[in-house]
Amino acid sequence: MRLSSLKQLANLRYKNRKLKIGLCHGVFDIIHNGHVEHFKDAKKKVDILVVSITTKEMVNKGPRQPLNNNANRLNVLKSIKFIDYVYLNKEKDSKAIIKNLKPNIYFKGLDYLKNDTHGNLKNEIKVLKRNNGKVFFTKTKLQSSTKIFNQNYNWTVDQKKYLSKVKKYSFENLKKIFSTISNKTINIIGEPIIDKYEYCDIVGTTTKDPAISVLSKKTALIGGGVIAAAKMASKFCKKVNLITYGNPRSLKKLLVGYNNIKLINISGNQGIQCKTRLINSNREEKLIQVTNFKKNFFNKNEIRKCVLHLKKIKKQNLIICDFGLGLFENKILDYLNNSEIKKYLNVQTNSINLGFNLFTKYNKYEYLSLDTREWSLGLKTENLNLNEINRFVKNYKFLAITRGKDGSILKTKNQSFNSPVFVKSAKDTTGSGDAFFIITSLLVMSDIDKILIPFIGNVYAGMHAQNLGNQKIISNNELQININSLIKF
Repeated sequence: MRLSSLKQLANLRYKNRKLKIGLCHGVFDIIHNGHVEHFKDAKKKVDILVVSITTKEMVNKGPRQPLNNNANRLNVLKSIKFIDYVYLNKEKDSKAIIKNLKPNIYFKGLDYLKNDTHGNLKNEIKVLKRNNGKVFFTKTKLQSSTKIFNQNYNWTVDQKKYLSKVKKYSFENLKKIFSTISNKTINIIGEPIIDKYEYCDIVGTTTKDPAISVLSKKTALIGGGVIAAAKMASKFCKKVNLITYGNPRSLKKLLVGYNNIKLINISGNQGIQCKTRLINSNREEKLIQVTNFKKNFFNKNEIRKCVLHLKKIKKQNLIICDFGLGLFENKILDYLNNSEIKKYLNVQTNSINLGFNLFTKYNKYEYLSLDTREWSLGLKTENLNLNEINRFVKNYKFLAITRGKDGSILKTKNQSFNSPVFVKSAKDTTGSGDAFFIITSLLVMSDIDKILIPFIGNVYAGMHAQNLGNQKIISNNELQININSLIKF
């Protein structure tokens, strides 16, 4: 029988006060023998067994998961004789279920003794104990739904090859990598952008002109450019020193909640570029984009202030987010090119600066990440190949070429690592290149196995693309969970 509300869970407890109630909770996507034995062992210890599943929208196990929708997963569970009731949970954990059902025993598998990947179990147990319940780990043989999924899903040949190479890295290996990054203080400089989303309903065309007529519904202002990049970095690092410009009140508002970002404002008078996008509210499709101005022009005092802050960095790492809005020109560019700062660089080409903001204005860097078009424009070639990059680009340690749905390439002087994507569907690719650049910059700084860098970069960029623009910044934990699901191959 299916329970459909927290109130029904509470009523079940009330009506069966003298009976033992057990709870199993999970995704339960691909049911295997390990699950059945888990339910069988649980039922032996209780009078009533409730099994709850996490709704598809809240599952965070990796790309393309769960394979089965909510209704199918519930139907399979209802057919198992050991289960008395099923419940669809719309929260990220089972705390509300435990609070209302007050189970005598909360059953988990042996894998949770080793790893609480999502970090939910600890908090669930607190609620359980407050309601006089206890946790029990069934001793059934461990099997992995995710591993079954990965081994049987229709991955391409290239995806399978790459997964077979990275599967040797355990979740503990990943945690150590990200733990190293979490102790870092990093410096970022770049130009801020405000992404303004105007949600509209299309009502037809105007009566006198062949123009689309839309009805405005709501507006959202989201930090883009270096603001989004700093937010991404802050999810992984101890502290981020952000050098930028713009109205102090606007910048402060865009950075609310990101307390580990230290803002260094070189000019409160310079305008922040705003990109207004009209969005079809029904399907969240972009209709048109309007930009308020092309670029800024900095005076001598603003340039001097910026260079003074850059001088404090000395030989440290500096992530440069160059969006072609006027900051990285003249004396600021000259200082960067002549300093011993270790530069991690992204030089963006867009519709406003096409052909006028090229990576070739920089002469030395630790790491340079560009998309295929940006590489082609800088090298003045239509058909990009790695040999041309080797011939014309000399002073670097790492290069990256992002290729959209075709994945990415990480290149050193002597090696290249070509990683496919693992999330092919995208809601919006705005900011995905920045996401790839930021996480791979942090990984390059950490000196990890090079084969992991484009792989992790692709996964992070793919996760970012599941949301509209930069409205959601993917956390350290969310990324680790997704990577962990893929290496179970």
